Amino acid sequence: MTILKERKTLTLDSDVVAAFEDGNLSGEVNQILREEIARRQARAALAAYIDGLAAEFGAPDPAQVEEFRRELR
Repeated sequence: MTILKERKTLTLDSDVVAAFEDGNLSGEVNQILREEIARRQARAALAAYIDGLAAEFGAPDPAQVEEFRRELR
């Protein structure tokens, strides 16, 4: 399967470019963006799951949510 490519222009900070000078900058940026897309999709799926649980069982107790946040840090 051939993946189509599109040429886009990016303006990057010089220190960012310097960090990738030894490699394929386009390939690196593409991989980083794919990882970000996957993170966003996972976050959206988790939010939908939590919304479903809230619809089925009711909203969580805000005090418990804060307690769990503190413990997970």
